[in-house]
Amino acid sequence: MKTSKKYLLIGCGTALGALVRWLCEKTVGQITTDNTAILLVNVLGCFFIACLTALFVRKYLSESVKVFFVTGFCGGLTTFSSFVLGMEKLLANQDYVSVTLYIVFNLVLSMLAVLLGMKMGLTLFHVQDKKDTLGEK
Repeated sequence: MKTSKKYLLIGCGTALGALVRWLCEKTVGQITTDNTAILLVNVLGCFFIACLTALFVRKYLSESVKVFFVTGFCGGLTTFSSFVLGMEKLLANQDYVSVTLYIVFNLVLSMLAVLLGMKMGLTLFHVQDKKDTLGEK
């Protein structure tokens, strides 16, 4: 794939991911809290990136689709820097219980989303390979 096409795919994917993140922060953030919205996009981002990567590794997705969605969309969607900023705000208020729960929920739910995303990505496309980790082929 040409470098210029790759840049365009990454840029468009990133713009779309950032827009989805912003919409989520505005809608979910108004209903609950900003930290809940960040948690949601982090977990969804982990799920999507794992599902798509599992399909790419098994040759079900093209390089173009991977670049657009994994690098671009998921990169624009996920918000690790916002996650850390949310931690800092809770720490600044000396809300140690909330910051601990915030960290644990983000990490545990994101890891569960990665595992579920891998399983679903392979199941949806009826992949017969019994090896379900991304490092094995």
